Amino acid sequence: MLAVSCKHENYLMNSLRGITMQLSFSEKLRQARKNNNLTIEQLANMVGCSKSYISQLENDATKPSVTMLGKLVEALGVPITDFFQDNRAGSQETEGEMETSPAIIKSESLVKKGSRRTINYPDGKTKSHFLTRAVYQKKMQPILTVIEPGGDSNNEEKIVHPVGSEEFLMVVKGEIEFEVAGETYIMEEGDSFYFNGNTPHRWRNSGDETAEVLFVWTPAVW
Repeated sequence: MLAVSCKHENYLMNSLRGITMQLSFSEKLRQARKNNNLTIEQLANMVGCSKSYISQLENDATKPSVTMLGKLVEALGVPITDFFQDNRAGSQETEGEMETSPAIIKSESLVKKGSRRTINYPDGKTKSHFLTRAVYQKKMQPILTVIEPGGDSNNEEKIVHPVGSEEFLMVVKGEIEFEVAGETYIMEEGDSFYFNGNTPHRWRNSGDETAEVLFVWTPAVW
């Protein structure tokens, strides 16, 4: 399997931050692959899928699963948020400025509700709000995920984080189905779960009301 060099990784991260927010996910993925000097076949081998699937992603013919998103950002060496529009309200900072700001890189940082960075899942029914900045400088990664009825992590694949990772979740509002290690649990408001992040798992909102779930990972996964 082809490895991504540090030189290419640094170049790619800087290049992605310069891409305008008008670009779609498919366009950003294509740009990221080319900036990293990878062919479609090489990227497909790195993430364990077919060349045609990568081609479909780059031509906006299909959307990646949450698991595939994780594989892509790991292979390309970029934060997942670089592929999505920055929804911080009222902020004039660029991505590069945000990452180097002293207020961001110090261990204590305040994230106001209106300035959270948000990503929308491919299913169109789920979005995650990042509750901290400069994730790769942190040992934990807290995220508040809002799941509309019918929203799920992925119908076809279960989520598997790197070996050694740990995950905690708590239902803040509503109800979800949570499957881990072959068992399915109905989790209601106030219920929580702690498990090894590399244990295959997935979740789904099968109810009639929007659910909100707090996830905390260690180390930072996205």
